[in-house]
Amino acid sequence: MKKRGILFAVMTGILALAVSRPAAQQVQPATPSSDSVVAADRQILTEIKEHSELMANLEYLSDMIGPRLTGTEKMSQASRWTAEMFRKYGLQNVHLEPWTIARAWYRGTARGRIVGPTEHRLTLASAGWGPGTAGAVRGAVVYVSARRVEELAQYKGKLKGAIVIIAEPVTLPAPYEVPRSPLLNPPGPTPEAALSGPAGQQFNRDRNNFFKAEGVAAVLRDSGKNHGLLNMTSIGGRDYEVGALPTAFVTAENYHLIWRLLKRGPVEIELEITNSFSEKPVEVYNTVAEIPGSERPGEVVILGAHLDSWDLGTGATDNGTGSMVVLEAARTLEKLGLKPRRTIRFILFSGEEQGLVGSRQYVEAHKAEMAKISGVFVHDTGTGRVQSIGLQGNYQDRELMDRVAAPLREVGLLELSLRSTRGTDHASFNDAGVPGFYCIQEPAEYGKTHHSQSDTFDKVWKDDLVQGAQVLAVWAYNVAQLPEMLPRRPLAAEAPRASED
Repeated sequence: MKKRGILFAVMTGILALAVSRPAAQQVQPATPSSDSVVAADRQILTEIKEHSELMANLEYLSDMIGPRLTGTEKMSQASRWTAEMFRKYGLQNVHLEPWTIARAWYRGTARGRIVGPTEHRLTLASAGWGPGTAGAVRGAVVYVSARRVEELAQYKGKLKGAIVIIAEPVTLPAPYEVPRSPLLNPPGPTPEAALSGPAGQQFNRDRNNFFKAEGVAAVLRDSGKNHGLLNMTSIGGRDYEVGALPTAFVTAENYHLIWRLLKRGPVEIELEITNSFSEKPVEVYNTVAEIPGSERPGEVVILGAHLDSWDLGTGATDNGTGSMVVLEAARTLEKLGLKPRRTIRFILFSGEEQGLVGSRQYVEAHKAEMAKISGVFVHDTGTGRVQSIGLQGNYQDRELMDRVAAPLREVGLLELSLRSTRGTDHASFNDAGVPGFYCIQEPAEYGKTHHSQSDTFDKVWKDDLVQGAQVLAVWAYNVAQLPEMLPRRPLAAEAPRASED
């Protein structure tokens, strides 16, 4: 979900966050029976390395079920199948937790071409929850550079029937450039990055309303990826409403071409987009399963991932990978017959791609239980090896997490990081006061596969994904075995609301 720049940026600076400790402050064993924990960790690592079913499950999810857009039958099929797999592996309390979206969205066709000053075919795809055009429409291309509401006034009366673009082309890396390190060299922001956050979101709404009132025919956006790959996001918001205007992503090559032609003079484009919506609200699901705690079953440790995906590819790396890592961790812990002190709960969320909606719904439905959830750990950055655990600023858990993660040094886990990201489902829990953590992963071509038609099973790196399952399973078991729940920081006091008078 709108993650490319954010996800790579938040994966930086791990080494700079190392915390040195005097010898007198060396950490103590994680539990009173640390020998048994060490033995269990060894069993977990070995079982996943030698007997993983992860790749077979991911192949089935990607190839036999395919893309899983929230609200579609494919998503419901995936929810039912994952519940069946949890039951097959012996998990308990397996169930689907329903929630409702206002409208399901069904992708139709999208075609476009430049018709003046020359002719070129465009490769494009409608943005999620975008309406269709009223048949084929033609319009002049207009670049709207406004970044504040007051700057929109200069375009009043000039946009009727226009095909609007709202950003300069993204500068893409040359093919011979060394791939960026997510640890030390984050990619620069895209032209639209400055419009993120609450203020930016409000401006986007205001701008769209202005465009609609002015009679704009459609909006084109830059996919920002090399080699003809498309990008995708929703324009319907977390409420799953119909977007204000027909909006489509075009390839970076097409967008750069439009920009170059526009600098020469007027450009005219023809578009036709056909989409449809459900006539009534649609019920969707989060998949939930558990290994009950042997001593403190009312206290819970959660492993999570989002099962939904976009629909240009088959959702293999975003986020079939994370979902099947969670399923593999569940299979392993149950097969080994380990009896965690606390309940370990496994949740596969829907609605993440439209703004973490499934996990937000879960937190709201279970708000009375949040005080009993020790921590949440989410896998959602593709197929790459887990390099670190992002602690989301939970400094109070730093030393405990170092103990918990110590056995994972041998599978390549590096120094833990206090960095934060809003880009996946752990954030919903962290906002509710539950320590929420996420996997910081190697890029593994995620910038190419993320939300694009290249998100398919053949892009998955088996060894790296197996390592991810090892990290999640060991983390969950070790946190469940701690003498006490993870410490949590106080929730920030809610700021007083401004008067609406």
